[in-house]
Amino acid sequence: MKSTGPDIPVAARPPRGSVYDVVARRLPAVELLGKISSLALHLLLIRFLSGTGFLVALWLCPVQVFAHVGIYIAALTLGALLIFGRYELLIIRAHDERECTDAVQLSTAVAACILAATLVVGLVIYAAFGSLIGIVFAGALFARAWLRLGLTLATRHSRYDLALKALLPHTIGQPLALIFLLRSGYDPLMSFILSDLAGHVIAAAGACISERRALRFSLRQSPDRGRIAKLARANVGLPTVNLTAAASASLFAMTPLFFLPGLENAVLAGTLALLFRLLDVPASMTSASVGPILTKAVADHHRGITDRPLQSVFLLPLLIAVGVFSLISIGGVALNALKLAPASWVQALTILPAVALFQAGIAAAAPLIDLTTLAGRQRGLMALNVTAAAMAGLTLLAWHDKPTLAIVLAGVIGLARVIVMSFWLPKTDEFRR
Repeated sequence: MKSTGPDIPVAARPPRGSVYDVVARRLPAVELLGKISSLALHLLLIRFLSGTGFLVALWLCPVQVFAHVGIYIAALTLGALLIFGRYELLIIRAHDERECTDAVQLSTAVAACILAATLVVGLVIYAAFGSLIGIVFAGALFARAWLRLGLTLATRHSRYDLALKALLPHTIGQPLALIFLLRSGYDPLMSFILSDLAGHVIAAAGACISERRALRFSLRQSPDRGRIAKLARANVGLPTVNLTAAASASLFAMTPLFFLPGLENAVLAGTLALLFRLLDVPASMTSASVGPILTKAVADHHRGITDRPLQSVFLLPLLIAVGVFSLISIGGVALNALKLAPASWVQALTILPAVALFQAGIAAAAPLIDLTTLAGRQRGLMALNVTAAAMAGLTLLAWHDKPTLAIVLAGVIGLARVIVMSFWLPKTDEFRR
């Protein structure tokens, strides 16, 4: 008998007419908020443990090194976004396990080609300049690809919270690797790069072990080249238009990091880069809590399982992100006002609200970008993201001598982009049905 898919448990839907069903139909945002809160608790534990790596770095490294670390991590983040050509979104949207298998095999084939090209470039750089960074970059992309694949399958099968628990070893391994490398006399920048590779290899292994049944089913099926080619052609907008749209969104998020190394005040540049790195933790935690829940809800609507999402659902990322980063800003200002912070942190806490404003827009935009992709509005997303990235870049150039003000203005542009998406998405044809 032909297999229909991996044996993955799916929670049964309560019978219509139950109290749960009434709440879900009348207050969908409240139901989703409960799921997001549960997911956020798991992420909070993981991020709290991984935050020890930052404390170690602050203790052992000069603050100036963070400006260069920020550029490396930004480049890796962009590479990880491009690694599957955005075809991984088809895994979540697939109507059945056969289509899901085709999407997994298409994504891994694209990733293999991109990784091979990256490794060749890394070897050329190593031969020309004698730096291992290019080769390690390819390895870090490889680890991030498997991590992303595992988490994508977990999102499809409503197992994201279980996959997150498998990431706990990563939160211990990466700081330990950083301490070992720094104590062994490695350059601080290279220590960060190598410990990042080690940490993400551990994380990818955990996520893939958690989703081993789904991965085994998809990767053991004989590839149907005709079906995979047809799927790629039918969704050619993902690696072309949508890839440009997603890349421009990441470019917007990374724009300030590219300006920081050029600042005359090296301490201010390092402090801002450190704040961006630190606040990337709550930003990624917020988007990682909201994104899988909303993406799964919208994918279920696409497959005809649930009713269309309401306006309140699309406003959730903005409201949650603003709430989280407002609390962070208030906490930083309060520490300074009460003189509870060390003298070395006074400057950082003073400019914290500016970076928090920018990161709030990034955290809120990430889930909406994937929803826009599922709605098939790649061109509108590309136009919006390219415009926002261009405006942010011009703003940072115009006020390069006042970096804090420039970051505030770029943050306002980011929030405006989120507001536009929040009100535009429910009006698309995909969500009117």
